[in-house]
Amino acid sequence: MNKTTPIASIAITVVILLIVMNSYTTIKAGHNKVATLFGDVQPEPYKEGFHIVNPLLEFSSFDLRQLTYTWDKIQVPSQDKLKSTMDISVTFRLDGTQTPRILQETGRLEDVVNKHVTPKVRSLLREAGKTVGKSQDFYLDTVQQELQIYMEDGLRSYLGPKGIIVEAVLFRDITLPQVVTSAVIQTKERQEQLEREKAQLNIVEQQAQQQVKQAEAREKAAIADANAKRTRADAEAYRILKEAEAQAGANKVLARSITSELIQYNSIQRWTGQYPQTLMMGAEMEEVIISLPDVSGQAKAKSNSEE
Repeated sequence: MNKTTPIASIAITVVILLIVMNSYTTIKAGHNKVATLFGDVQPEPYKEGFHIVNPLLEFSSFDLRQLTYTWDKIQVPSQDKLKSTMDISVTFRLDGTQTPRILQETGRLEDVVNKHVTPKVRSLLREAGKTVGKSQDFYLDTVQQELQIYMEDGLRSYLGPKGIIVEAVLFRDITLPQVVTSAVIQTKERQEQLEREKAQLNIVEQQAQQQVKQAEAREKAAIADANAKRTRADAEAYRILKEAEAQAGANKVLARSITSELIQYNSIQRWTGQYPQTLMMGAEMEEVIISLPDVSGQAKAKSNSEE
């Protein structure tokens, strides 16, 4: 008896320690715990903090923070029977008040993702792809927005009653089928070629327009120069005309002023005392030139001799 008593004491102490150690639980921020007693799920979850609990309870912890799961390279068929691949990310969180029911009906977080979120994401995405006419339309912003709205509404209506709150759905890395990608690349190359040709044509047109403008400028300059020359010629002709008119008027005045008396007077004023040396006689008889003596010279000589 004396030998068994210490062993029993140790066993009792160990049991007490185990009971004490299992009589409390701590829950970190952003989580809660659901207790089960012999497989029976307790209806109320334990929130953040320190709790004194039944040592016979077992606990399952749930992360209530916002979570994002991504599914890579999901094939999505469109109406043209071609399959495009894309990555889709779903951001969601668990409703803390429904974690007991989640544990009872589905299981832990991994079970929720595998049993509910993943199958519904793939199913809805395939259905959404059927609304897209051509695979290349997946690149359109409007199509992506419509897919996003379709996925968010579908996931919320399905996962909401199960205690899963969907926050957002995002698409990225959309890859079209190889045949479509090649066609898109060829189309893009043709468009770029057309743009280059259009740019080159614009340059040629601009150069042609510049040449036309230069030609028009030269033509205007030539017209202006011709007009200037014409103006100068008209001015010169006008000046000559006016001078001629003035000269003609002067001649008329001068002609009216010449009389026989004036002519005789001017002759007397210009006479030097010499007689003409020759006389020309003609008319009916033959022309005869007669040289006359220099009378004025003889008279002058006589005068000098008398002196």
